[in-house]
Amino acid sequence: MKSIVTVFSCASVLAIGTLTSAVPTNSPASAPVATAAAKQTASLQKHIKPILDALNLQDTAKETTVSNVLSAFLTAHTAWHQANDAALKGYWNDFNHSRSKQDKAGADKALAEIDGVYATFKPEHDKLVSGLATVLSPEQIATVEDVLTVNKVKVTYDAYLEIFPTLTGEQKAVVLKDLESARNEAVDAGSMTEKSAFFKKYKIIIEEDYLTREGYDPKQARKDFAAKQKAAAAAQ
Repeated sequence: MKSIVTVFSCASVLAIGTLTSAVPTNSPASAPVATAAAKQTASLQKHIKPILDALNLQDTAKETTVSNVLSAFLTAHTAWHQANDAALKGYWNDFNHSRSKQDKAGADKALAEIDGVYATFKPEHDKLVSGLATVLSPEQIATVEDVLTVNKVKVTYDAYLEIFPTLTGEQKAVVLKDLESARNEAVDAGSMTEKSAFFKKYKIIIEEDYLTREGYDPKQARKDFAAKQKAAAAAQ
């Protein structure tokens, strides 16, 4: 699966620096190096710009700090996924297979394996949060995470409010907290498919554990909501 952004590893960047210093700038051999570096920079800027736009900091110093922190995170993120995606794909397949067989123990085992792999990326995740915290508020850091996860917290939460219109204030708070936990993990995911998988993980917790204990029937609630939408579409 593809990472958020394709960039070179630290070793590659160091190699580029060595080559550019060793090859004369007017040498044909320097052209591919310059092109590769330009592509790397352009790719990073492409993924960082929407975050800066959402933050709307209007502070050049803060924008520079945020950009540098994100650049370091995205670079490490790509290198890490290149090394770990094969194993993660296998574990996610195990999870989906177990879920289809209604094998909760097997699904839980697969999730534990996934968590174990991602534990090795935690230092980079922590550096992202601590680096952003030097210039951003917790609410602004949440905005960064929302952009990195295509606003899945709000979209999913709003859907829950429609599917379960009788949720109490306390129940809404629990649902939102779980979705924010999903976002925290999905930030580190490689592809949009995997980000969605982390949200699925927490939707299972919300529906099969929490809401079921609270007296709701999630399957029936979804059927009722689908029927309501179908009726509304037919009436238009």
